[in-house]
Amino acid sequence: MTDGAFALGVSFQLPSVLLLWVAVLLRSPSGLRSAPQRGVWLAVATAAVAMTLDLPSVIDAATRHSGAHLVALARNIFGVLSAGAVLYFVVQATANVHRFKTVLALAVGSVLAVLLSLGLAGGPHPRIGIPDTGPPAPSLFYWLVLIGMHLGANTICVLMCLRYSTTSESRSLTMSLRLFGLGTALVGVYWLGYLVRVTTGGRWPLPWLPLLMDLHGVLRAMAILVPTYAMLRRGVSDIATAWRLWPMWNDLVTAVPHVALVKPRHRVWDVLYPQVPYHVLAYRRIIETRDAILALIDHGSPSRAYPSPGSPPGYEAAADLEATALADVVKSARTAKLQGAPPQQHTVCFSSVGSTDLAGERAFLLRLAKAYRSDSPRLDADPAHSGES
Repeated sequence: MTDGAFALGVSFQLPSVLLLWVAVLLRSPSGLRSAPQRGVWLAVATAAVAMTLDLPSVIDAATRHSGAHLVALARNIFGVLSAGAVLYFVVQATANVHRFKTVLALAVGSVLAVLLSLGLAGGPHPRIGIPDTGPPAPSLFYWLVLIGMHLGANTICVLMCLRYSTTSESRSLTMSLRLFGLGTALVGVYWLGYLVRVTTGGRWPLPWLPLLMDLHGVLRAMAILVPTYAMLRRGVSDIATAWRLWPMWNDLVTAVPHVALVKPRHRVWDVLYPQVPYHVLAYRRIIETRDAILALIDHGSPSRAYPSPGSPPGYEAAADLEATALADVVKSARTAKLQGAPPQQHTVCFSSVGSTDLAGERAFLLRLAKAYRSDSPRLDADPAHSGES
């Protein structure tokens, strides 16, 4: 059982480090440019460096060149920088960062100075590590300072994430805080396990410690990738909207070409080589489709596709009926406009046409596009005369 947990942690180490680096590189433009994101990005980036220096291949290469202990010292330094970045992230979210920036820099600098002085006190090749048995090297105080820095920063970060993840109105921010807080809690347990090891002389085997560090890396990578995921999801939604509206939109702008801002292109080229960003493309497709319907609707025949007042349908059924009725009118209006027929002297009223709610209008136009593509018969027969021959 213990060997299996340790082997799982070792095998999962490289994938977690690679995922961390992918997240760091993808988020580096916004992480470096945006002050609110800079702290959490720096925390993940420095953690990625520290975890990279802990990879078996890196340690083996350092051992062959008599630099294993220097690599261990560098790993711990980047770990402290990661803890400092976590504290910077907490200060950004909870206080005036300019007021505490100097204090934070002095605290992190003091810890680094202590670690460097203790680590290099033994000569050019310091011994740094926690053996399976015996006292830790270079000293117990070295490891207590290091572990205390991590535990303090991680505890404060977890409490902050718990507090703000329950009050944020943004789903993406809530998810990011929860993932980052959970990853920070796991690495806190990791350092708590190391505290047990250094204070008990390694008498208690803790084989699951590497797995905790790996899971922490995965969760922190996912935390900073939440905005990227949200952006990709919005992009896919915009592409799907433009794609699904294209057949009806193309038919309508053929009849009223003045509503289109640019000359229509095939929808494949719109997706593969868009002339504008996808969110602008979807917005244009919605607005131009709505404008085309408003320009054509007086050319169509009235439709009586509504249910009788005695048995009102649910919202979904009513929306489908209205979409089917409007699709019927739009088809007839397009045909009449192309044939040169003048507008009819009647009013066709549909509640969703011209809605000021973009999300609601998008949903209704997608229903309308589906009904427009269908081969359902016209729904303008009067129910009262449906039995006449």
